[in-house]
Amino acid sequence: MTSSANSFWNSLYGQFVIELIGGTIGALIFLFIVLILFRPNVKICPFICFNQLKGANTIYYFKLVNFSFFPAHDVEIELFSVRKISMGRGLFNNKYEPIPLLLSKISHMPGRAMCFRKSPQNPHCFVIRCGDDLKSILKVDINAIALKISLKHGLTGLARVVEQEFGNVEDLKAGKFKPGTKFDLI
Repeated sequence: MTSSANSFWNSLYGQFVIELIGGTIGALIFLFIVLILFRPNVKICPFICFNQLKGANTIYYFKLVNFSFFPAHDVEIELFSVRKISMGRGLFNNKYEPIPLLLSKISHMPGRAMCFRKSPQNPHCFVIRCGDDLKSILKVDINAIALKISLKHGLTGLARVVEQEFGNVEDLKAGKFKPGTKFDLI
């Protein structure tokens, strides 16, 4: 019985089945590697900076960093006021209302440099501004602010949507962001 089983795997059909299974597994592994490594990798700072200008409104700043080594295209940034509406029994629905940003579309976001030298220029880091009063929105317990970014990878065209929600006034910090990829204040 073992000789007939060995003769099948040594035959043309047996080799075809082995190659088909091995090729399919190899293609799936390669596909998952491409889908994981070659999609946009953008992070949003977990807090919002603000500056009170003399005689003007408070300006709020959001920091975005492209951690991918490839550029991103068709970047759309949306800011929403989120109101939690109770549906009973501990269930909630979200009501989204758009908040205007001073810049909401970026055609090109450069990738992070391949060399790991410290550079004074960081073209892959962006700061987005908002002129609306976000503090009054966050003072209400059932409100939150959601920042949503959708973008496409420059090499593969794979899309990704990244969202960060800010839920209370402690997420607002007075000051400016440090330049570079770190999420710190000056």
